[in-house]
Amino acid sequence: MAEEICGKTVVIDRPSYSIYTAFSDLRNFVAAIPEDKKEMVTADADTISAKVQGFEIGMRVHKRTPFSRIDFEQDGQAPFPFLFSLIMDPMDDNRTYFHIELRAELNTMMKMVIGNRLHDLVDKLTEGIAKAASGEMPDEAFFDVSR
Repeated sequence: MAEEICGKTVVIDRPSYSIYTAFSDLRNFVAAIPEDKKEMVTADADTISAKVQGFEIGMRVHKRTPFSRIDFEQDGQAPFPFLFSLIMDPMDDNRTYFHIELRAELNTMMKMVIGNRLHDLVDKLTEGIAKAASGEMPDEAFFDVSR
C-alpha cells in the first residue's frame, strides 16, 4: 500500500540552483552530519548509506531535473521501497519555495508502526534543510532518528 506525503513548503533564501547543487552530490550530506555520527555514514556522488539501529539504510539518486527536483530511491537494506523527492521552485532570483515529497510502499505492519510518523519526519527534514541553507546548524534532535 503506497503512502504518499507532501511535506510543508518553506521559503529558503537561496536561489534554486544553489540548493540543487548542494543536494545533487550526496557527499555534501556527510559534511552536515555531527562528527560523532559521521563514522556511521558513507557516501559518493550518487549514493549514501548509514547504519541505524543495526540496519544499513541507504538511498541513491534516481533522477535529477536540474535546478528543480532530485528524486532518490531506496538502496541496500531499506525496510521498504520508497521514492524521496526534493522539490525546488524559484520564488525570485534569490529565494526558493522548497518542499519534500515521499512515496513509501508500506505493508500493513509497517503502516501501523511508522505510517503516522512519516509526515512528521518529512516536515522535520524540511525544517532542518531550510535552517542549514540559511547557515544555521539544525537542532541536535534533527539527527536523532529514534524519535
